[in-house]
Amino acid sequence: MIFLNILTIIGFVLLGIIALILLILLIILLWPFKYEIEADYHAKFKAKAVVSFLFHLLRVIFTFEDGKPLLVAKILWFKVYQYDFTDEEEEISEPEFISEPENIDEISGNEEKEVSDEASGEENPEEIPDEEFGPSKEEIDEFMAKELPPESPKSIIDEFFDNIENFFSKIKEKCYNLKRSIKEFQKKYRYYSKMVRYYYKVLHYKSMEPAFQMIKKTIIGILKHVRPRKVRVKIRYGADNPADTAKAVAIYSMIYPYYRKQIRLDAEFNESVFEGNLYIKGHFQLAVLAFYAVRAYLNKHVRKMIKLFTREGKKHG
Repeated sequence: MIFLNILTIIGFVLLGIIALILLILLIILLWPFKYEIEADYHAKFKAKAVVSFLFHLLRVIFTFEDGKPLLVAKILWFKVYQYDFTDEEEEISEPEFISEPENIDEISGNEEKEVSDEASGEENPEEIPDEEFGPSKEEIDEFMAKELPPESPKSIIDEFFDNIENFFSKIKEKCYNLKRSIKEFQKKYRYYSKMVRYYYKVLHYKSMEPAFQMIKKTIIGILKHVRPRKVRVKIRYGADNPADTAKAVAIYSMIYPYYRKQIRLDAEFNESVFEGNLYIKGHFQLAVLAFYAVRAYLNKHVRKMIKLFTREGKKHG
């Protein structure tokens, strides 16, 4: 009896865990992800994009300001991830330099101090004798006074021809490497040109039209789902030539009846200026995106096209 009660409790716990996992999956799939994009240009460009989920419980924020992009992920007010795209560039492009000459003694140690003291003429009680650093003046004078053994003309000629032989062998090696590189390039060029011609020919077959129609429907459906629900564009524009400003106003008047609430243009005929800001807001659901992707993949024409392309790619490496 006790064993059955334990099994019952374990079963309810497992059911509760499964139900919780299903609930989390349903929330992730059905709850909309909201996105907002703001961009502003007034002498400097700055932008901010935010993707939030579940009443801003989870947020991914991308900012671009002063030429520095930054990506941050937050849960509530707590920062769980941050990536600065400029960190790696600074590590590579900014080597360390010694800023002040007086720091050389601290870095190089006692040996540099001894050398600097010797150069300044100050006496150093711990100075190392000169003979430990090399031959003395007398030894150098004695060596320079000696005569070297005479070289025979044959040895000079042999050395000359050896140098010529080494020179031509290096040129031969360079030519061989260049020839090999050209052959490899030609081989890759022929391979990729064949692949491009093959895929171009396949894509123009009439049997591929149903697959393309399905892919087209999928792309249009995804774009309609993720399209912005709110767009505001405000531009202040003025060219050096007032005629160019008038052309911009004429173009704006053509699209104004369709986007009069979304786009606003303030024309300046007395100065050359370009300023503006952009605001975009929308949302999407993972379930809808997954529906379009699965529907396209389950289409037999699309699957045949994918298998045809992957099989050909594997066949040719």
